[in-house]
Amino acid sequence: MKVSKENTKYLMNWDSKKIWKEEIISKEFIKYLKEKEVYELIKDKNTQLGIISERDIINWIEKKENQNFWKDKMEHHICEKIIKDDDDYFVGCDYEDFKDGYFFVASLWKMEKGENLIILEHYH
Repeated sequence: MKVSKENTKYLMNWDSKKIWKEEIISKEFIKYLKEKEVYELIKDKNTQLGIISERDIINWIEKKENQNFWKDKMEHHICEKIIKDDDDYFVGCDYEDFKDGYFFVASLWKMEKGENLIILEHYH
C-alpha cells in the first residue's frame, strides 16, 4: 500500500464534521457506505481514499492504488452495521465478524471542489 506522505497531516473532527489541514477540505458528510457502494465509488478514478486509525490523522491512498487496496485490504472488510442513535452513530460490528480480525467503517464526504472522498475508519 502506498500512502502519500506529503498529505498525512490532515485532521478529522467528527463533532464538527470537518476535515482540515491549513484549510478545510471537506465539511460535507454525506453518509455511511455499504461495501457495494464503496466498490462502485472506487471504480471512479477520481475518488480519494483516506484511512484513519489513530489520533484522527488521515493517511491518503494514492488514487492509482484504489483498486489494489480494495482487493488486498477492504473487500469483505467493510462494516455495514452502523447504528444511528439520536444525532450520533455507533459501530455494531465485532472484530470476530471479519477474517484477520480487522474492519473499516466507510463514510462518503464531498471535497470542496466536489470530488468524492471516502474516509475509512480502521478498526484493528
